[in-house]
Parts: sequence; C-alpha cells; structure tokens
Amino acid sequence: MPRAKQGCWQYVTSQGKFGTGGSERWTCNLCGYKGTGGADRIKAHLARFGGIGVGPCSKPMPEKMKEELLEWVAAREMRRGVRASTETLSSAQSSIPPGHSSHASQGEFPSAPLVEDLETEEVAHASGQQQKRPRESQSIATGRGSLHASSIRASLQKQGKQEATQGIMRLFIKCGLSFNVVRTPAWKEAMKMVSRLGIEWEGPSYEELRGSELRRTKEIVQKQLEPMADTWKKYGCTLMCDGWTDIRKRNVYNILVHCCKGTMFLRAIDASTPGLSITGEYIFGHIRQAVLEIGVQNVVQVITDNGSNCVSMGRMLEQEFPSIVWTPCAAHSIDLLIEDVGKVPWIHDIFSTCQRVVTLFTKRPKLLSIFRSYSDLELLRPAKTRFAYMCIVMERLLRVRQSLMQTVVSQEWLAWSGHTCSKAESVRITCLSDSFWREVEALVGVMQPLYSMLRIVDMEGSTIGLVYEYMDRVGESLGRCTSISSDRLDEIRSIWRDRWGWFHRPIHGMAHILHPLWRTERQMLDHELDSAWTSYICRLYPDDIDMRLTLEDQLLLFRNYGGSFGKDTAMLRSSQLSPVSWWEKYGLSAPELRSVAIRVLSQDCSASPCERNWSTWALFHTKKRNRLSTAQLERLVYCHCNLRLLESGGHTADVRQVNIDHIDIEKVHEMPTIPSEELDLYSMLYQELTEPQHQTRSQRRTRSRAVAFAGASTSSAPHGREDEDEDEDEDEPDEDEFSSDTESDSDD
Repeated sequence: MPRAKQGCWQYVTSQGKFGTGGSERWTCNLCGYKGTGGADRIKAHLARFGGIGVGPCSKPMPEKMKEELLEWVAAREMRRGVRASTETLSSAQSSIPPGHSSHASQGEFPSAPLVEDLETEEVAHASGQQQKRPRESQSIATGRGSLHASSIRASLQKQGKQEATQGIMRLFIKCGLSFNVVRTPAWKEAMKMVSRLGIEWEGPSYEELRGSELRRTKEIVQKQLEPMADTWKKYGCTLMCDGWTDIRKRNVYNILVHCCKGTMFLRAIDASTPGLSITGEYIFGHIRQAVLEIGVQNVVQVITDNGSNCVSMGRMLEQEFPSIVWTPCAAHSIDLLIEDVGKVPWIHDIFSTCQRVVTLFTKRPKLLSIFRSYSDLELLRPAKTRFAYMCIVMERLLRVRQSLMQTVVSQEWLAWSGHTCSKAESVRITCLSDSFWREVEALVGVMQPLYSMLRIVDMEGSTIGLVYEYMDRVGESLGRCTSISSDRLDEIRSIWRDRWGWFHRPIHGMAHILHPLWRTERQMLDHELDSAWTSYICRLYPDDIDMRLTLEDQLLLFRNYGGSFGKDTAMLRSSQLSPVSWWEKYGLSAPELRSVAIRVLSQDCSASPCERNWSTWALFHTKKRNRLSTAQLERLVYCHCNLRLLESGGHTADVRQVNIDHIDIEKVHEMPTIPSEELDLYSMLYQELTEPQHQTRSQRRTRSRAVAFAGASTSSAPHGREDEDEDEDEDEPDEDEFSSDTESDSDD
C-alpha cells in the first residue's frame, strides 16, 4: 500500500518525474519556484532553510504549517550541529550581492545557503553568478573567492563560542565566582540545557577560564582603558598606595590611579616574600616604576597613609621628582585626630562607659533579644579599624536611648537571672542617668564637625579644594561651642591645631586659592596661603621665572574679577558649577593659570579608594579560595574593578566633584525625643538606685506607681522569644576595647 504524502505537498504542484525512479519535479504554489526532490526539500523551501540544494520561498511561511516547519528546522539543526541565528544570517548576507533568482529546471541552484530568523520571517534574496555544485558543498561567491558554507558556519560558530566564553568570563569576575564552578555537574547540566536551543556546548573549561580567558579579558580591559589614560594629560592624576594583609597573612600593596573621571586599578605588589622589610626604599621603588609608566608630567601627587615608611618614601619621591608632591591621606589623618581626641581623659571615661553598655548587650543574646523587642535599630559595635568608630557608637546610643531605658526597667530584665550582678547594675544605672546622656550628647555635638569633615574627604572625586576651607571651619566651630567648658574645649582645639599643622601641604593651600568659591579679601591677606602658593609654583617651575611671573599676574586677574572672570554669569555660577568645570568654561583669560587650576582642583585628597578596593580582594580571596596566588588575585581584582569603572562611564563620564550646597559640618541629625513625664519617672528610679535611704509610706506608694507605669509602657511593645538557656558565664571578662584585626595607622 503506497505511503500517504505529507501535508507540505498541498503547497506545491507536482510536475512528474525525470523518468523511471527519478526525482519528482514540483512548482511552489506560493511563489512559483520550480524545484526537485521530496518532502524535505519542500519544507526547506517553505521554511527558507538553506544548505540542502533548494532556494527559499519569497512568500511568508504558511500559518497552518508554521509549527511543523519550525520543529523540522530544529531537528535538522540538531543533526547538523549548527545553530542558525540572526547574527549568523547578517554575517553571511553581508557577502552576497542582492537580486538573484534561480530555476531548478535549468539545473541551477542558489549560490548561498540562507538561514533566516523564522520568528520574524524576514525574506532574504540570494544573487550572483549561479554555478552547479555537489549536493553537500554549496559555495558562496565573495570578494575573496569561493568559500564553502560549512567553513563559514564553522567560523561563525567559533566566533560565537568565543563571545559566549568572554561573557561567561565577565560573569565570573563581576560576581566573584570560583572557577571550580565549571567542574561541577550542575554547571555542565545547565550548559546542556542551554545548548538545546541550538548547538550542543558544555561551556568553557576550568583551565580556559582561569588561564587564557582571564589573561585575554585583562588585555581587553587594558585596551578599553586607554581613552581614560589620555585624559590624564589634561586633568593630571593621583597615585594612591595602601597596604593590606589577607587571610593568609600575606602583605599586599595596591597602586591605584585616580583622576576626576574615575579611579583605575593599576597593579598590586606582593610583599609577602620571606625576610622582606617594607621600608621606604622598597615602596619608593614601586611608586617610581608606576610614575615612569604613567608619565612624570601626568602625575600631580602621590597619596599614602601616614606610616613612617611612607613618610620616608615621600621625601625620596619629592627629591627625585620635584613637580610631584607626597600628600598624607586626609581621611587617615582626620581619623587619627579623632583618636587623639578620644585619648583625652574625660572623653575616654565617657566613651569607656558607652563601650560597657554596648558590650553588655551584644555579648548576651538574651539581653539583646529583650532590647530588640523595644528597638528597630541595632546597637553598633564596630572594630577599632573603622574610621571614627567612637562617633558612630555614641551617635547610635543616643538614637536608642529610650529603648535602652525601657529595657532596663522591663519585667524581662528583672526576670533575667543575671540582672543583680555588678556589671548589669552598673549598666542599668548608666542607662537611667540623665547626666550621662547629657555628656554624650554634648560630646557628639563637639565631634560632629570632625566627623563631617571625615565624611567629606572620604568621598571619591575632586575634593582637594575643600580641605583647607572646611578644616578652618572646624576650628571656628570649636570656638563657638558652648556645650562644654572652655578649658575642655581648649584641649580639643590644641589637638586639632597640631594634627592639622602636621598633615596639610602646600597643594592644599594652592587648591584653596584657585577655588572660585573661596575668593575673599581675607584670603588675599593670609600669609600661610601666600607661602603655599610660592612653594608650590616654585616646585612646578623651579627654573622658569617668566612663567612664575605670568601666573602671578593671572592670579591677580582672577582675584580682581578681571577679563572673563568678571562676567556676571561667571560670578553667579561660581557657586553653582564645580570648580573644574568652572575653570574650563571661564578661565580662558588666564590660559596658563587655567591649566594649573584644572590639574590641581581635579585631584582627590585621600587614599579611600584603596581602602574600598580591599573589599574586592575579600570578594575573591575567601576561606574556600585561599590557595589563589597573589598574581592570580591581581588579575581578578584588576578586571573586576576596571570593568565596574568602564560600566560607570569611564572617560566619557562627567567630572566627579562634590556638591557642597547641602554640607553643614555642624549639623547633628535630629535625635528621638522622650516625653518629659517618662523622663521624670526614669530620674526617680535612678535616684532610688544611686541613693538608697529609708522610705516613708508615701514615697513607697509613689515608687510603686512609677514602676507600674514604666512596666505598662514597656509591656505594650512586642517582645522577642525568650531564650530557654541560661545566660553566659558571668565570670567571663568583658572586653574593654572593641575587637579589631589590625592596629590603626600611626604618623611619623
């Protein structure tokens, strides 16, 4: 019994065979194309599927057979092992001239296999000189000669795999994934599922990702960063260096290049060689190599921390490269200033009390659970390596003051078995003491300008023009403070004066002079600023006195609002535009001074980007990946950091500057208030705890009402689940200091 013909035959008209047993001839009812062959060739014609000796149909695919044709195409591609995509079609079509038609009756075939997007049903027409070809070796006429379709498919397939591998490589870098993931069965299964959409592919291997692909990605990123390096000629750049110790106790030093367009990771220095001493000469050798690589004329300053070896390195740097200045990190310096203030005896006593309160609650889970039932905020217990950790702890204590009071008078506190121990009683008295909270509040107000200044210099961008002005404002703020006595205030001001005198450099004064917002009569009469100007200009042009005279004349023009500096728009926008943008727009009357101002005001004042970069190292160097070598870690960190920079815009981004319109260094964030009636009750309980005495019947009734009221107010809050276990051993000593992994930086 003859086999029934498939449904595709309804779209063609059979013309018979070429004789006994020959191929059947047919004509397409949709476009009139004449072809030979069976059902597969008809389906290939209707689906516009190339490579099997039949031309494409110029009409849309029949709706009734669309699903069947798509399944047929997918099955053919799986057998062939090639996935046809829109990108592949575009590459193939670019080498084929348009305007072609063919006739099978004349023994002619299309000159190229056409593989098109079946969902959009776009029609592509092949043309060119038609030639007879073997059944499975269809050729394409190109400008370079005749290429076989199979070779083109293999080339496009190889290119597609390479692009996919690069995409996977960037995924591993950005997400900090281990290369061992590609060895797991789950990864291979996922790749097989993806390959069902087209060609079968298991993805790149572990060796490829951690070896050749990682190196290739680094080379690609280096090329993409070249336009950003070109901006250093105009804006200048700052070299930043900072050290770190990983979880294997290996010393690593980062070198970053900062520009007003962004901060680029340059390289890492492996300083873990046995017997190696991190001296000033050692650091200078690597800094010198980086300076020569970038270009001496492009480097404005080098910023490091305040260690004695870095101070020694700075002296050697300025001796060999007079135009480059070494600048201590402003963030480290202000943090050291805050630590110096914290060592004052009366301030140390207040903060030690704050530490005891935080330690008692954070070390006992049951107490912490009771506290959390009254507070949405957590108690903060940062390590000493955290900048301004003292200010952070005291500010958070003020915010949770009411919750602490409610905790120590609650029924849960009294039910806790350890509430009668000396430490718990001391903390309870402290939390109810109004004088303690007044001292903490006054101290937070005094420290707020310093903390705000630290936040300013810790920002990434062109901040060097703000250091001199805002440090002066810190001194003025300390002079206006009335919350503490004058003798105590003099102690703090003396510490501020000594630390500021140590870390500021002529480049800070130079940036202050050139900042358009700070042009005042007072600035012109400041001998310290005038000395900073002379010192810095002599470093830039030690032998060119004519250039120094020109710059002084142009500075006078700038200060007196002459030339383009006197435009009404220039004076108006001095407070609206960032300083670098302002000089680019309005500094044309003083071209030499404009160039110097742009290079100076574009710089950062701290090495904070280096500090933030260590979190990237920690992303890759974990307890599970601690066998990575320093060189491999460097490649991973280089790609991760610089890919983020490129994604944020890189050299095409705007100049990164700090908007000072909303900066008020004396402003303390509003603290929650406690009703006066509740404060009176807490004060009464405090007096009972600190001044025990014989009570009359009336006093006992008053105390009972106060306790009942306090208990009612606290019982309304939702309570956490009580811990069934007993509290920790009371004999366990509490920490007097917050835990830390490393010591803070110290100056020379």
